Amino acid sequence: MKIFSGKKFEVHIEKVKLPNGYERELEYIKHRGSVVIIPRISNDKIILIRQFRPVIGKWIYELPAGTLEEGEDPVEAARRELIEEIGYEAEKLTEIISFYASPGITNEFMRVYLAEGLKYVGAKPEPYEIIEPIEVSVNDALKMINERKIEDAKTIIGILMLKTRLNL
Repeated sequence: MKIFSGKKFEVHIEKVKLPNGYERELEYIKHRGSVVIIPRISNDKIILIRQFRPVIGKWIYELPAGTLEEGEDPVEAARRELIEEIGYEAEKLTEIISFYASPGITNEFMRVYLAEGLKYVGAKPEPYEIIEPIEVSVNDALKMINERKIEDAKTIIGILMLKTRLNL
C-alpha cells in the first residue's frame, strides 16, 4: 500500500512472504533510480561539488548526481545533471559501476558514469541547489575519503572505482 507519494519517491508498506516462509510487514521507499557522474577534466583531476544538504544540516563533498525523471534514460539524466550542477557537457559517458543505494530501505538503483571530453557550457542549478564545484586530483580525493572529509557513499564508491579501473 502506498502511504506517501512525492516528486522523487514513494513510501510503501506491504506484507511480504520471505523465501523461508516467514511473513512480515515491509516499509520501503520506491525510487526511480539515480545517476552519479565523475567529471574527469584531465588524467588525474576530477570535479567534486561542495553542497549543502539540509537533511543532515551540513555541507558535504560529493560527485554530481541526480534522480531520474519519469521514464528518463540514465545516460540522458547524467548529461542533464552534469550541465545543471557544474555546467559541463561530456563528449563521452561510460558506466563504471551500478549498485543499490541502501537495499534494506529502498529500491534506489544508482549508476555511476565517468564523463570525459568535457566542455564548459554554463551551470544551470535548480534554485534549491547550493553547489560549489571544486577541482581535485584523484589522490587528493582519496585523502579526503581517508580523512573523512568525503562522507557520501556514492562519492566514495565512485572515486574508489575510478582509482581501481584506471590504475591511477
